[in-house]
Amino acid sequence: MNLKTEDQRATPRVPVQFQALVSGSAQSEGTGIILELSRNGCRLESQALMLPGLSLELRIAVPGLEWALMIDGADVQWTDEDRAGLAFVRMRETERQRLDNIMTARLARTTEDGDDNQCELMPVEFQGLEPVLSKDPVLAVSKGLTWFVHDRAEFPFRGGNLLTRAFPTCTPELAAALGALVQSGGDTEVEFSLALLQNYRGSTSADGVLKEIVSRFPQDDRKRDGVRISINSPGVVSGEFGLAEAWRVRKESLARWLTDTRPAVTAFAEQHIAELDRMIVAERRRVEAERELRERSRHEDESDGYRAKPF
Repeated sequence: MNLKTEDQRATPRVPVQFQALVSGSAQSEGTGIILELSRNGCRLESQALMLPGLSLELRIAVPGLEWALMIDGADVQWTDEDRAGLAFVRMRETERQRLDNIMTARLARTTEDGDDNQCELMPVEFQGLEPVLSKDPVLAVSKGLTWFVHDRAEFPFRGGNLLTRAFPTCTPELAAALGALVQSGGDTEVEFSLALLQNYRGSTSADGVLKEIVSRFPQDDRKRDGVRISINSPGVVSGEFGLAEAWRVRKESLARWLTDTRPAVTAFAEQHIAELDRMIVAERRRVEAERELRERSRHEDESDGYRAKPF
């Protein structure tokens, strides 16, 4: 049965294609794609079983953000096969501000383009470049740096988006081109490399680039923080302990850094392995505490004679 209701949303919305982790569905957890976004809700496509009235938690991967946008509570308003309309009902203030910033940037682009259906289309000046760049990583990195310098704010949505289309994964050739850029460049080249690597969350293929940054700038806390963010970004995770497991895998990959001949690299690896250990323990405790709280709430609701609301 089609449960879609009349769409009477008054807030502006924009079409997007953002990967999302969905928790709290009738199947516990899954992945999906945000197809439309507003300040008050979204349209989600997912194979997870979703029913009207269900409350979901979303982690939305937005290009250009250092970590996923967190929606603590998104109530399902309507469903239509594998699509659903969600209303955001619980968000931390910091996440609300980040969502506002995303919408402001997207709506500004819509105004400039004059058509909200075009906001995800590739700019005219980029059309035809994807197959060319995919065959020449050095040229791709050179072009990407030019676009980054021209407009850093728009780079994730335009030049960065194009490079990710040309290189869906961080190939050894692309990593080598970025490593050479970092080795010969300065602040701007490093910032560009870190911005591009945000599109390859959870991948260890760019570790050589990150080690080069740590080696060249051992006293630069800002660049080292950028490396930490790149290492900690897990990509798409699944399961209650998915985030902790992703960090465990990254910790294991960092163990290989300990054999590097550069002292700055091994020192960084030792410090961050210890930090990941603490993060893993804290994340497991958080998940276990939330599980215990849900179980306690379910028992209390059942003892009162009420049926627990699925979450």
